[in-house]
Amino acid sequence: MSTADLHLDTGAMALGALPDDEAAAVQAHLQTCESCTAELAGFRETVAMLAAVSAEVPPTSLRRTVMAQIAVTAQLPPLMTPTAAPAEPPTDAVVTEPPTDLPDNVVPLRRWYRRPAALVAAAVAALVIGGGAVIGINQLDQGDQTAQTPEQCVAAAADRQTTAPAAGQGSVVYAPSCGAVTVDVSGLPDLPDDQTYQLWALAGTQPRSLDLLPDASAGESQLVTKPTQPGEDLVAITVEPAGGSPTPTLPIIWQAKLGA
Repeated sequence: MSTADLHLDTGAMALGALPDDEAAAVQAHLQTCESCTAELAGFRETVAMLAAVSAEVPPTSLRRTVMAQIAVTAQLPPLMTPTAAPAEPPTDAVVTEPPTDLPDNVVPLRRWYRRPAALVAAAVAALVIGGGAVIGINQLDQGDQTAQTPEQCVAAAADRQTTAPAAGQGSVVYAPSCGAVTVDVSGLPDLPDDQTYQLWALAGTQPRSLDLLPDASAGESQLVTKPTQPGEDLVAITVEPAGGSPTPTLPIIWQAKLGA
């Protein structure tokens, strides 16, 4: 293995795709090559980012919706008619074998894992394309209305559920198929300039900040639509210092359940 080969193996090394003997040679090369050491660190960081991507559980209605679309989607005709199989060569034909005694200046093609930059780029492309496919399927599950905003999705969702706050005015419209909630806040008193209302989503006792409510803080009505996460079953409002807080400041002054 040449030094030039070792320079090209950092990507395969980051993915653990090298045989043991070649991995040992690369490890030895890294002791004297600063550029390869930096490149390997960068590739490993990229691999770690790809590994950290989390999957989402598809909605239970996904299969039913996809099968329904298949049932009403016309199948396209073949792009070209089948062609006859190629004729067998005559028995006396001379078959030319590829040369095995290549000149010294001819370099054979490297194996797939010797293309680190292309390999990592392909992994990133697969991730992006896969993510786009998931988004497209989720949009299909929402009635094939790909141009909908979250607000429009919640307003039109067949599974939307409307609840009222435990105390105070307003309403909450939650649509599991959209993964979003529309909160209508009204009737809250005006706050001084050094305070603001903050909207939270809670999964049990775990809070997550959704947004600040500047209009409600000024004593006006405010309508917001925000994404939800699995396990969240409550939205709440607290009074916080201007700019908001990382965790709610008790007491909770307004709360409503997500769903009936």
